[in-house]
Amino acid sequence: MLKNLSRREKVLLLLVFIIAVGAIYYFYFYTPLTEEIAALERRRDERNNRLNVAISYAERLPEIKAEYLAILDELAERGVYVEKDRIDLLIDYREAAKDNDLKLALFRPQMQENAIAMSIEIQGGFREVVNLLEDFKDWNYWFEFREVNIGRHEDGVQISMNTLYHDRLVDPELLRLGVEADE
Repeated sequence: MLKNLSRREKVLLLLVFIIAVGAIYYFYFYTPLTEEIAALERRRDERNNRLNVAISYAERLPEIKAEYLAILDELAERGVYVEKDRIDLLIDYREAAKDNDLKLALFRPQMQENAIAMSIEIQGGFREVVNLLEDFKDWNYWFEFREVNIGRHEDGVQISMNTLYHDRLVDPELLRLGVEADE
């Protein structure tokens, strides 16, 4: 069949074949590969950015540790942070409820490692509960209010919450050792 074609037709047929192979290569191999390469480069850049952020935090870690220790010392000097046990926490919640004309209906503490978990129910009027929540805003950051539910009650409103009181966010002795080791 190729013998019957003229030289010009053979050249045109060869050009069509080369163009067809080039188009197949471009659309089925080159374009998907470039898209995959671009996606991999984006992932690499994203991971590189996350690594740079992590490295910057790691470089600032001794400074952050020293600042944390200074804040702990300042809080201890002012008497803001006092290690509390279950009785102290019961008194704190009872006094906060009493100050806002509320009734502390349930206080169930459970000791955990480095923390005290508490289930608490307080009953009273809506405005008083709102005032109590405003007071909780002033409590220091050693308290973690995990779950707060507000519902109706026969006398008004009942607030049920699960609270976690951290003895220490970080053990000060380990932190001091870490700061000394980093310097």
